[in-house]
Amino acid sequence: MIDETQVENIRQHGVFKDSGQSRLAALTEEIGFRMDQPAEYVIIGGCLQPEAMPHVLITLKSLLEHLGVDYTLLSREYCCGWMPIGQPAVMTRNEEDIKEFREVSKGFVLENFKQAETLGAKAIALFCAACEPNYSNCRDATKLDFISYAELLDRHFEGGKLDLEIDYYPGCYRFRRRITESSLDVEPATRLLNKIEGLKVNHLDAKLCCYIPPHLEQLKDSLTTKDLTTICTGCYQNLRGVLQGEGDNKVRMLPELVIEAIQGL
Repeated sequence: MIDETQVENIRQHGVFKDSGQSRLAALTEEIGFRMDQPAEYVIIGGCLQPEAMPHVLITLKSLLEHLGVDYTLLSREYCCGWMPIGQPAVMTRNEEDIKEFREVSKGFVLENFKQAETLGAKAIALFCAACEPNYSNCRDATKLDFISYAELLDRHFEGGKLDLEIDYYPGCYRFRRRITESSLDVEPATRLLNKIEGLKVNHLDAKLCCYIPPHLEQLKDSLTTKDLTTICTGCYQNLRGVLQGEGDNKVRMLPELVIEAIQGL
């Protein structure tokens, strides 16, 4: 059975644990994001990312402002429920819980849609990779376009320059297949990488999952540099923990690479 306590916490506070005040403080006081303002894009920051990777979101904010993107975040963003509800259901292959999760998650996603529509937004841009399949299931419930943060950057980024060679891993997204039949579009990130003059990219096998030990070893064996970029927030956290503990490897999210490319012009 799904954890009703965490479901109720999301209903009450927007997050699955505590009151959400520390997350909000990270977004507003530490990072300085705009909140609840009329804007073209509403950014969905995710439930854990503001506190787990504030440095990446600081970079994303700098990029959005440099590129002139009209955006806002929601002070009461509702968690999609993946971490506390969806992931346990998928991991245990409990089909009843997966079905119930889809319905519960839809309710939370629709709350974010309502807020975005009230603010006059044309689109929602997702930072957290785990949120995406749950939003895909609600595509027909709104006139809002919803895109990844990579597509948002691709729409506004005209080009940069870096004399650099990297390994690039988009992530496998295998768990999302238990949640939605909609396929994930990773092409915007590839287009963005192709706009960076001088950048050489070794594309890693997206069929490999960095959370499966044998796959992780294959990924590590296929690295050609000590500089890895990913677009997936979950992969970033996992690979950063693994690779940076094994030497002078650098692991970064796509916005961190893009801002370096802009600075290289």
